[in-house]
Amino acid sequence: MKKYVLVAFSLLIGISACQKADHTLAPASGSELEAMAKKTARPFKGDMTYTLDTTLGLPCNCSGSAIAVGDFSGSGNVTHMGLLASHNKTCVTPIIQNGVYIGNHIVIECGSFTAANGDDIEVAIQPYDVYFNSTSATGTMQATFIGGTGRFVNATGGFTGTITIPLNNPNVAYLTGIDGTINY
Repeated sequence: MKKYVLVAFSLLIGISACQKADHTLAPASGSELEAMAKKTARPFKGDMTYTLDTTLGLPCNCSGSAIAVGDFSGSGNVTHMGLLASHNKTCVTPIIQNGVYIGNHIVIECGSFTAANGDDIEVAIQPYDVYFNSTSATGTMQATFIGGTGRFVNATGGFTGTITIPLNNPNVAYLTGIDGTINY
């Protein structure tokens, strides 16, 4: 009898070991999908045009010896954003070399972008220099995304771009060759 119980028990273990296991994956939840999407770097490329806007009244001040140039409004097309608006306060410190005014050290305060749906992206723009040539002042800007509103609440990433300010119209600035990524 013991022999039959052992054989039956062995067969039961063998049969259960040979049964097909279910290897299907459960669908990801909304929060899991959102977390996966944040891990994907999306291109952030395009061009923007800025103009002096005396009506903005941004609530930030220039620090140290920097001189407030004013508030600027910008617009342009950027990948994954479409038509994008931007606002910033520009502060400058002149660059003097051997007694010659050769450019400006730029510090941007209160920088932000607004997507077509109204969501904001906050940016921290590293100070940069623009140097004069015969027709413009030009420099390279670097920015880091530091959050925002709506879908950009935890935005990360950043970009670089070339700033060009025509000497015959310093109330306009062109940010071209924007090249970076954004995670949101």
